[in-house]
Amino acid sequence: MDQVARPSPPRAAQFSRAVAGPAARPGGTVIDGDAARRDILRAVRENLARGPSPPGPLSVPERGDVLSSPSPAGRGGQGVRTFTEQLAAAGAQCTVVSGEAEAGASLARILTVAAARRVVGSDAPLVQRLLRTLGAGFSLERLEHLSRDQLFACDAGVTTAQWGIAETGTLVLESARELSRLVSLVPPIHVALLSARCICDSLGEALARVRQPGGGVASHVITFITGPSRTSDIELTLVMGVHGPQTVHVLLMEEP
Repeated sequence: MDQVARPSPPRAAQFSRAVAGPAARPGGTVIDGDAARRDILRAVRENLARGPSPPGPLSVPERGDVLSSPSPAGRGGQGVRTFTEQLAAAGAQCTVVSGEAEAGASLARILTVAAARRVVGSDAPLVQRLLRTLGAGFSLERLEHLSRDQLFACDAGVTTAQWGIAETGTLVLESARELSRLVSLVPPIHVALLSARCICDSLGEALARVRQPGGGVASHVITFITGPSRTSDIELTLVMGVHGPQTVHVLLMEEP
């Protein structure tokens, strides 16, 4: 009398099977949860990528290179202006440069002002070329040669970005193009090199570019970066740089 009432074993077994089995609509129609999930995700992808078709396919950048093919549809100066405005709104900094020589000079200036001496670069050829121009005042590191503790001791990380999203000021990094995720995440300063020709209007367009046919090996990881790391506690006290870089600087490269 003092114990909690429990269903008899046969009824309990029936109840367990009912809970574990597929959901059923009134009238006995069984809902396939996996199929429904696939349908929902497919609809989300299709709607995100929906929009005006580009005039022609872009050539896909080689591993670690900044794209230098014709710009996506409708870019022009407005796309660059929107991108830089949204970057600033997100707390990132942007410098527009013309060619590698100017990019190298701007990179050296950014690192010098920030007193960043120990710099780690991704495996992108462009990044390695620019790092070699920095001179003797910097200690240059390669990611593959660093231990975890050595990586956390670096002052700045330099990578490329494959795409930019104008409407949010977001950088898009593809793992198939460059070893960049730790370089862009761990050091307190992240400097990203982005071609002005690779600015997309929206997230949907950027996803369509990433999935473009003929692009070779698909990226297992795609990183989206919108400004520096921001974290707030339960009292909404904002702290910068706790879970990522405290400073993000974009070198937006235009054709010389």
